[in-house]
Amino acid sequence: MRLDKKMCQFEMILEQFEPMITVAIRKCRIYKNHEHYRQTARIALWKAWQKYDDLQGDFAPYAYTCIHGSILDELKKESRYEDRYQPQEDVLLSLSTISAGQSETACLLKELLNTLPKQERQLLVDYYITGYSYAELTTKYHTTIAALKKRRTRILEKLRKNL
Repeated sequence: MRLDKKMCQFEMILEQFEPMITVAIRKCRIYKNHEHYRQTARIALWKAWQKYDDLQGDFAPYAYTCIHGSILDELKKESRYEDRYQPQEDVLLSLSTISAGQSETACLLKELLNTLPKQERQLLVDYYITGYSYAELTTKYHTTIAALKKRRTRILEKLRKNL
């Protein structure tokens, strides 16, 4: 079968199953990024259409299961990303608002951290306080492990000089 003919067939399938995609999105209670999830569902429909075997039963229930499952998978992936890679503003805020009544060490830490740019403070918080590994931080900072290690070393040297 030629690719053009196969694409025309899928376009008809897609048009027929768009309402099902809308229902699946509503059922998963998607309230933002509708187009992203709609595209995820379309890809799942395409994959289901490619894998479908007439001997296994009707296509519609199989397609719905694939669409719904792909949306749920995408939700899980997004949730994990948001949990893991959102800025730790609350940690930075707590470090920068240490009161004068606390220990000298805490006050010194506050002064030292205030000498750093926000991004450098965030890297130290992510590594030392939050406990992210270098491998995890490469995703957040879009760089290599070696670059992160070198950057951390430079930041620590800067802090030592400020002591």
